[in-house]
Amino acid sequence: MPGGLHVDHPIRLRDREILDAQLVRCRQIDNSFTQGAAAGLRWLTAGGPGPLTGTLATLIDFRSVVHELAAAEDIIYGPPSSGRRYARGLEHALLWAENATAEPPVPEPDRQVRVGRRRVSVP
Repeated sequence: MPGGLHVDHPIRLRDREILDAQLVRCRQIDNSFTQGAAAGLRWLTAGGPGPLTGTLATLIDFRSVVHELAAAEDIIYGPPSSGRRYARGLEHALLWAENATAEPPVPEPDRQVRVGRRRVSVP
């Protein structure tokens, strides 16, 4: 940064109960996408090493989330990789947790689908 100025931006996440509920939903479906999503949500709620970078952040802040998103995008948009779906799940979960996207990684069990601009329940 110019002049050596370092500014940490706090992150605003969805309520903890919502993150925890989505983590449970992700763990109920076993595929690479949901495994990546679960890893991202677990990291945001419990801390520890970043799911892709392995970087241990003492505080999960804006910078550490951006670092994980950049690692995910490197995999998603890089050469073909078996980790692409995992990285997409991680990216989606982090963006959703930060309210940057409306749809959760795993839709709620009420089975609503979007038709045009409306959401319709599917029996």
